[in-house]
Amino acid sequence: MSNTMDLTNLPTPVFTSVDGVTHVIAGVCYLGVGITAWLRARHDIRTQVFLAFSAANLIVFGIPTFWWLRGTSDPRQLPAMATAVIMAGLAAGALVLFHFTQVFPRRRPWIRTSGIQMPIAYLLAPAAVAVLVRYAPATPEAITMAYVLTVIVFGFPLLVLLGFVLPVAAIVSLVRSHREVREQGLAHLRRPIEWILVSQIAGGTLTIVFAPVLTVLTRNEMARSGLTLTIWALGLLTPLAFAAAVWKYKLLEVSAE
Repeated sequence: MSNTMDLTNLPTPVFTSVDGVTHVIAGVCYLGVGITAWLRARHDIRTQVFLAFSAANLIVFGIPTFWWLRGTSDPRQLPAMATAVIMAGLAAGALVLFHFTQVFPRRRPWIRTSGIQMPIAYLLAPAAVAVLVRYAPATPEAITMAYVLTVIVFGFPLLVLLGFVLPVAAIVSLVRSHREVREQGLAHLRRPIEWILVSQIAGGTLTIVFAPVLTVLTRNEMARSGLTLTIWALGLLTPLAFAAAVWKYKLLEVSAE
């Protein structure tokens, strides 16, 4: 019997009850913090952007959970439109997270001079991702040259932008804000910035690097569940840090400019 791993037949992670419970809690947490903070300061750019980030997370968490409750645990069996909306939600989430780090705890220089770049990105990127996913060929035999060229011209640059450039830029923005708040007499806001940094760096690393590897190398459900719970706990640090910034560290008493 050969011990060689078949890389053409890698297992696809199924949606489990652990995923369902963590998705529901995370969605409720994000939306609860987002709505209550926005109601407290509806015209504050920081609460507006975080509410948008919460909505994007609700889409990403909510749609797979909805279909799981209806008996669909294999992501490959989701309707094409549902998958397209989830991917569009992920694209919007990457954009909004970067936007949030440009206004939290105060506006950074880039966002002040960016003009209509963010609105254009919000309009085009999620739509392009949704179209590419919705009309992706169902089988390798159905792939056309037109689709391949579309992926090369639009899909690959979007993947690099949303999956690498914006997350790195968001972390750099937070690191710079963490350094600058002390110089601005706002050292008390360093703590929530640190929590968000831990959430995004550690949670992102586990999600991108270790989760796929664990899926391929082990069928141990306990190990997978442990990793899922760890990523979930790290992810919750972001809304909890923003809640702490608003209600404990008096973020809204600080000018966003």
